[in-house]
Amino acid sequence: MQGPAILLLCGWLVGCGYIGDPQPPALNIPLPILDLQAEQVGGKIKLRFTIPDLTTEQLPVTDVTVDLRGADQPIPVAARAPGMVEAETPVAAGWVGQEVAFMVRLQNAKGRYSAWSNQVVRRVAAPVATPGAFTAKPVQNGMALAWTGAGETWLVFRDGAQVASVAKPEYLDAAVEVGKSYRYQVQASVKAGEGVAVSERTAEVAVTHADTFPPAELVGLNVIASTNANELSWERSTETDLKHYRVWRDGQILADAVDVPAYTDRTAESGKKYSYAVSAVDAYGNESPKSQPVEITTP
Repeated sequence: MQGPAILLLCGWLVGCGYIGDPQPPALNIPLPILDLQAEQVGGKIKLRFTIPDLTTEQLPVTDVTVDLRGADQPIPVAARAPGMVEAETPVAAGWVGQEVAFMVRLQNAKGRYSAWSNQVVRRVAAPVATPGAFTAKPVQNGMALAWTGAGETWLVFRDGAQVASVAKPEYLDAAVEVGKSYRYQVQASVKAGEGVAVSERTAEVAVTHADTFPPAELVGLNVIASTNANELSWERSTETDLKHYRVWRDGQILADAVDVPAYTDRTAESGKKYSYAVSAVDAYGNESPKSQPVEITTP
């Protein structure tokens, strides 16, 4: 072979590169699920898990069938793509009082299965009833919640987040602000083996904390008469939201927006008899009952 031809052949071989051995087709077996969780809620078992993004060969998972089982009974799941999955199944009659094992695996489009997930074992209790007659109403020092129904403890939720666990069917939420609206729910809880079983949450009760509570009645009103003037004084209000005091004479407002627990009536006429009382007004316009009246005659 002549030199130019040899060079041409070598150049063609270098340009095409080396062709390796044929590779076997990918099996596309999904990685196993590792985060299966199971919780009894009322008469249902609720399950959560994550379908992995990758196969065992680190290829993307595209289409899978979920094989979820409880006590080896299939539990239908519609999800077919990677991501968080939530599923539920009614408590079977034969499960109550028994330990039931839950597992899940994935099947790809070619019928190949992943390994089984972590196994979750739960002792199934008789379904816990949802609390009844649930109410939430503003009171002077917070929001008062009350309900009925059986339970060992109750979980209290405000705006979807748990804020308390209590041993009585009542709760005072002192961490609220006047004028703000809140959404409340309650859930009953009982022991079930080493875990717990809970009821469904109550329907949400939405309520606004409005301050409609008047200050306490003022006490200690004292009136000292002098010529053409009467001096009033009384014990200071201890209300944290006090705005001002109001002075009454003969059933009519004599002075409004009094800042201190004292007032001088300079409009009193000599020789006339007057009946005085005082009240407290808070920042939301609520007024206390009038104090016990004091009668006096201006000299």
